[in-house]
Amino acid sequence: MFPYIAIVVLLLLSQLWYLRNYGTLMPLTSYTLVKNLDGLGPSIINSMRWNDLLVVAFPLVFCIVYAFAKGCLIRPGWRCNLRDAVLAIAVVECIILPSYLVHDENAYAHPFGLYKNETLRAYRQLGFTNYVIYQLRYSTGLSKAEIAEAKQYSAKVADESRKVMPFANVNGGRNLIVLLVESLQSWPIGLKVDGVEVTPCLNKIIAEDSTAYFSKVVPQVNGGRSSDAQLLLNTGLLPIQIGASASLFGTNDYPSLPKALKEKGYASSLILCDNRAYWNQHAASIGYGYDNVFDQLAEGVEPPRQDSALYSKGIKILEKMESPYMAVLVTMSGHDMVDSDLPDPFPNYKAASHQVKNNLIITHYVDKCIGDFVAQLKAKGMLDNCTLVITGDHDSVGKNQFDGRETEEVTDRFIPLVVINSQLKQHYADKVMGQMDIYPTLLDEMGLAYEWRGLGQSASRGMASGAVYRDGTPVGELTPMQVKEDKEKWRMSDLIIRGKVFGSH
Repeated sequence: MFPYIAIVVLLLLSQLWYLRNYGTLMPLTSYTLVKNLDGLGPSIINSMRWNDLLVVAFPLVFCIVYAFAKGCLIRPGWRCNLRDAVLAIAVVECIILPSYLVHDENAYAHPFGLYKNETLRAYRQLGFTNYVIYQLRYSTGLSKAEIAEAKQYSAKVADESRKVMPFANVNGGRNLIVLLVESLQSWPIGLKVDGVEVTPCLNKIIAEDSTAYFSKVVPQVNGGRSSDAQLLLNTGLLPIQIGASASLFGTNDYPSLPKALKEKGYASSLILCDNRAYWNQHAASIGYGYDNVFDQLAEGVEPPRQDSALYSKGIKILEKMESPYMAVLVTMSGHDMVDSDLPDPFPNYKAASHQVKNNLIITHYVDKCIGDFVAQLKAKGMLDNCTLVITGDHDSVGKNQFDGRETEEVTDRFIPLVVINSQLKQHYADKVMGQMDIYPTLLDEMGLAYEWRGLGQSASRGMASGAVYRDGTPVGELTPMQVKEDKEKWRMSDLIIRGKVFGSH
């Protein structure tokens, strides 16, 4: 019995630590991603709290009491054991089954319906057992009707995409460099702490006339975290409801930004700090259409100084690439808000928490690395014929923590989108947009007419001001109909990916 209790305790603790980091529950499939554990030690330790000992204390007390009392208990025969087991199963079924039998599967009152729409609320109401049942049901695959629905929906999106023409004032053939910055959020940008700018380099970049800046991008990653950000950036699809799209469906093929550019003679490279096996990035990159993957550029570099190594080695790779090209550099320094040997630009600042202070210090360092990289591009003449995009992969320490507020809103989680040398007038920079809107926006920035513009809207084409977060929370000024449509996009994108609508490799 003791090993089972230990397993349950570890499951509860891992879910609790994951929730503190990412604001949602960890999919059961993530327990199989053993390679992702490499380097996560500081992040796990940073998630721990002293009151977590309560999760261990009660089971431990029970085990101790049981061990001492065991010798005093009368041991029943096997018939009594069987009777008790059957009785226990019957009681559990009486508690669990009614909600499954009485309600429609998509209704809120049904466990599957509630878990689909409000995972945390469902977990509080229905518990871990129903969460496991839901994930097992989800993993059984799609019905023929669901696959047909996904194909019909994607065909409709493709038909609409073919009708969209590129802007006449956009010059094609420019290189595209994307910095997918780990945990870069909007709230520190433009912020001063004790008179010191947290992001002086980004502030200077954003102030330039040729830069388009969107500060209210709703992060729409899910269980795949950084790998989901790559899915959104490359395909304009939303991630699957449970698990990591790149890990569970890493052999899927997609219409994508690299493939759209390849039609115009572009080569493409994915440049990584970490190992290409992390989040199954290598397999996923093939489905996205990348020609090359360069990985482990920060190998042996102690956190959080990985970004400096990535940029210094990455720019050498870019110098060897023939124009026109697309390159995505995926950073790492902002992954863990832990103590480091970085200089503290805010020595007198009393932060709301130790984690907030570390976040400000590391964000300041990340900003400096970005500034140095942009300066190198300018010095080498590589920025003149280039569209440089800077965006965060997902949120981390919310603005509410900086403000000292306990409740975290989606608006505390905004990530930025910065486009240097933007060729389009961006009239909607103050509006809310979703992370899935980045993909069609970049298609327009690069002057591309393409068969797949994703599920989002381009910021250059009068998009609605709003987006729907992964838990179904609408943000911005969406009408009820637009909220309904965006929620449907989450469902349909899940079906498109799981149904492998675009094939596989």
